[in-house]
Amino acid sequence: MNSSLQAPTDKLESVQMLRAIAALAVVFFHIPLFRNGDWGVDIFFVISGFIMAMVTAKSGSHFFIKRIIRVVPLYWLGTLGVFAVALLLPSLLDNTTADGVGLLKSLFFIPYQKCEYVQPLLYLGWTLNYEMFFYALFATSMAISHRYRLLICSALLLALVVAGHLVAFDALVAQFYTQQILAEFVLGMGCYAFYARTATWRADGTTNGARTVLILIGLAALVYMPFAVDLTHWLGRGLAWGIPAAVVFLTLVHGLAGLNLPGWVVLIGDASYSLYLFHPYVLKVFNKVFHVFDEPGALAYLMTPVSIALCCIVAIGIYRLVELPMTHWLRVMLIDRRKLPSQPPVLPMGTVGHKSGVEG
Repeated sequence: MNSSLQAPTDKLESVQMLRAIAALAVVFFHIPLFRNGDWGVDIFFVISGFIMAMVTAKSGSHFFIKRIIRVVPLYWLGTLGVFAVALLLPSLLDNTTADGVGLLKSLFFIPYQKCEYVQPLLYLGWTLNYEMFFYALFATSMAISHRYRLLICSALLLALVVAGHLVAFDALVAQFYTQQILAEFVLGMGCYAFYARTATWRADGTTNGARTVLILIGLAALVYMPFAVDLTHWLGRGLAWGIPAAVVFLTLVHGLAGLNLPGWVVLIGDASYSLYLFHPYVLKVFNKVFHVFDEPGALAYLMTPVSIALCCIVAIGIYRLVELPMTHWLRVMLIDRRKLPSQPPVLPMGTVGHKSGVEG
């Protein structure tokens, strides 16, 4: 895994499709009737490892600034919003309080215990703690050697996972950052190392039969993931869900290479970050208004598609009205204005082979 691999130029709409699937799975998990779909996080982590390897194939310029621009502003807006609600209307939230120390730890991605969980103010922000930690290790690896950045970062992550397996750490931060789930970023980087070597195969028009087989394998692995909940308790998350997530990623991205997917699927993938962060609050408001998920019944099941559609609509609105303009403005202010006038402008989301951008 080294930087001599050339960055592919595929459209990669399939990656946006997988983001949509991952985000919708997590939405599904937070509907009380089901409580299955948290494996979507594992798909996200594999995608993240792949994308970080891909977007730095030629250059790591402004890597950490780009990561901060992509992740932090929307997360901070959501965190401050939750803090304001906890301060002014605490009855709307369950276990979240307006804790100043918790706010600072949440904003700066420091894990801390909230009730029985390690969880920041913004409900799903715990995964962003892992993401930012991965970005920091990745940036460090590039500083050591851009050519061998994937090997160095993989070695660091796997060493932490092994340490977590061998040592019973007392400190919460040490416990948190030695979990097996970190290995899923390694799987994603490995997916890129494989993907970067198959450009000729993907461009070959005579491989339709093989593509069909790959799609079927990917769908089978995707169907398996909801049934592997019990396996996570004794195999660990990285083995029970991480490896199948990598199989899903590799097979579907190769099987669907070059195909135009439905626009609404790609749009949900584009808005997946907003959908991921804010859907628990949309579901909470939806249930407080309609009380459909308090008791399982026909109405609850009928209203489930409505609630999911509402989450998607809100997420697309946030993506187009807040996330995309804010990201574009920050890129212009922090990155583009540093470039020479003769250089072409950078598209809003760090576009890599896709009109909506697959970076991050």
